[in-house]
Amino acid sequence: MRLTQPPPRRDQEVALIPLINVVFLLLIFFMIVGTIAPTDALPIDPPVSRQGHAAEPDPVQLLIDVHGRIALNGEVIPADQLAMALAESHKSADTPDTPLNLTLKADGALVMAELRVLLRQLRALGVERVRLLARQD
Repeated sequence: MRLTQPPPRRDQEVALIPLINVVFLLLIFFMIVGTIAPTDALPIDPPVSRQGHAAEPDPVQLLIDVHGRIALNGEVIPADQLAMALAESHKSADTPDTPLNLTLKADGALVMAELRVLLRQLRALGVERVRLLARQD
């Protein structure tokens, strides 16, 4: 009677190599895909829209959260420095001679009066077109 087990076959060891390769490829794929979209500088829950279509955002992006805090191109700025920051970002753009257009991402719970004040301020600063971002329903 033999109490020892026979050594494992070479076929069983070789069958694991492709599985390990597939697992590592999936791991790399999910690591790359998971880091594509950067997060916003402020927590924003945009309003819901039943109409409209997806549009390419403008190079200048302005965020305003429910508390009225403002972020320009990913940096939180005080509201009284918005004019200076917009002028600086427009100067550093590739085409400073073109009219200033921006994308506004406002929180859905923001009071309309605060949004109206911001839009009037943007108009006074020379912004010609504002795109308001919304979630598709």
